[in-house]
Amino acid sequence: MSKSSILLAALCLSSLVNGQCANPKPRPEIRSLSPDERARFFRALDQLRTNGELDRLSKLHVDNADAIHGHPVFLAFHRLFVNDFAAAINKVDPSLPVPYWDWSLDATNPIASDVFTGDYLGGNGAGPQNCVQNGPFANWQMDIDSPHCLARKFNQGNSIAPFWPPEALLSMQKTCNQYGALSSGIENGCHGAVHLGISGDMSTMFAPNDPFFFLHHGMVDKLWYDWQLMDSSTRFQMYDNVNYNDPSVSSNDPIPGYPNMHVGDVLDPRNGLCYVYVDSGSGAATKRLMQEVDRQSAQRNAISAAGPNGSPSSAATPPTPPASADPRLQLAAPQTMASTMPSPQQQQQIADARNINPASAAIAAAASASGNGNPTAESTAQLNDMTSQISRLSGNSDARAGASAALHNQQVNFLQNTILNGLSGNRGIDMASAILGRHHRFLRRHVNALARRDDAEIKGMGLDDILTGLTTGLLGNQGLLGKDGLVGHLLQGLGHVVEVLPQGLSETLKAVGSIADNVTSDVFNILKLPKVDMSKVPENERRIPYVAKLPDWWYQRNNLNATYANQLHDQMHNMIDGFNSIPGYVSPAVAYYAAKKYGAAK
Repeated sequence: MSKSSILLAALCLSSLVNGQCANPKPRPEIRSLSPDERARFFRALDQLRTNGELDRLSKLHVDNADAIHGHPVFLAFHRLFVNDFAAAINKVDPSLPVPYWDWSLDATNPIASDVFTGDYLGGNGAGPQNCVQNGPFANWQMDIDSPHCLARKFNQGNSIAPFWPPEALLSMQKTCNQYGALSSGIENGCHGAVHLGISGDMSTMFAPNDPFFFLHHGMVDKLWYDWQLMDSSTRFQMYDNVNYNDPSVSSNDPIPGYPNMHVGDVLDPRNGLCYVYVDSGSGAATKRLMQEVDRQSAQRNAISAAGPNGSPSSAATPPTPPASADPRLQLAAPQTMASTMPSPQQQQQIADARNINPASAAIAAAASASGNGNPTAESTAQLNDMTSQISRLSGNSDARAGASAALHNQQVNFLQNTILNGLSGNRGIDMASAILGRHHRFLRRHVNALARRDDAEIKGMGLDDILTGLTTGLLGNQGLLGKDGLVGHLLQGLGHVVEVLPQGLSETLKAVGSIADNVTSDVFNILKLPKVDMSKVPENERRIPYVAKLPDWWYQRNNLNATYANQLHDQMHNMIDGFNSIPGYVSPAVAYYAAKKYGAAK
């Protein structure tokens, strides 16, 4: 048995009572440590450097690099690896809490974070070798992979590109239902942004030379842990190869570098490894903001669906998004909208009975309900094809071009066979409600991305124009059924959908409404920050910034799927666009940055 395995086994056995962890150790965010604890932590780190433990960890990571990156074991290995580090720290100082770094709080402007000051982990490297020259690790000399100084080389010169914000992390956690999906999402996305932001040793396989590695991977592990807590009855036993090209995997698989440890040994850190994480506040603050977005959206839906005397009409039930939709990415319904949408259970029954894509059931049902019976087999097939093509639009340029061309024909036929056949009598309002209700999520996530593409690529693509035309008709002063309204737009000629301008989009986005001042105040309270009047913060500093794309060499070196990573990157930017379009929305990362910059002056 290796030295590291003996150390880990001893640590686990000493904490177990009848197979359960008696007193799991809390792992706090580094900025919540007391000055004394922080000083002790840095002294312990320096002792790991001088006693060879840091070299051992770096070499273990280098030796197993190919086996632990780009494979399902990514999260499991690094959970055990960080625990190996924690055991080494506690061998030096048994009572010391081992912290993590919640870099999502620093997402807006990482270099402004306290962690890059001399009081914490120090800043950028300098000189021809990019040697760290301030803070507790100044002038450290490392031996792995060869003798050199501890190096950092921030990816934007003297600053660091933004990290993934808390909203993106929570959205990923809420939409991933399997271990492999979460692991690949983290590895292909937020994980690399931090490594390459700091760079130097952090962009190599001997990244554990830099203590930032362990604080960063503590946060990565916490993302997994928090996701497990979202469904604790199943996720603490979950391990699979979803989104990876690996053959079937098992919790009995050994963990690379630790031959006596198996994946199942680390799935629940509360027991065998005996630790839990203390939230920094970013998770609670993000949920509070998103809950308020949902509440205001639901309130507007209820008001818009009320009858003339203020009482709910027979069509007062707001449209329910598909199960895969993130409600925070939806638009609130315009006040002219009513709905005849079926319940989620009815939508699923329709999807099953007609062999239709569940995500398309809402439109198909609304088309049927609006006046002309069931959709034909042909139009149902076209609807499924169109939904499939929409999902392909986040792929590479070839896939997007193919999807654009296919959609142009599919949309025309679909509208003719399904939607227009259903517009009869006074059912136009109901039909419009159903169409826009189905596409709330699409508008939020995709329209801004479409606008960023080359004109040559989107020429002839009608979907964004059709949808924004619908919202223009719904919100315009000309009314819904007039010659300049919804039906007027459609009947002008389906072959000219590219002429339907997207001027309604900005008004639709405004329909979501602003976040109340007291909710923003709650966010500052949760994060324990000095209050800042966000209305006085420059507009560009109130927005969640984009994250830079990582270079292809990073994905090649780490056995990662660059195409999938680019898809994640684009999806995250669509989500950021959505939140930035909500008047008054203040991201926890923005609040943290604003408090550091402007809070002291208040």
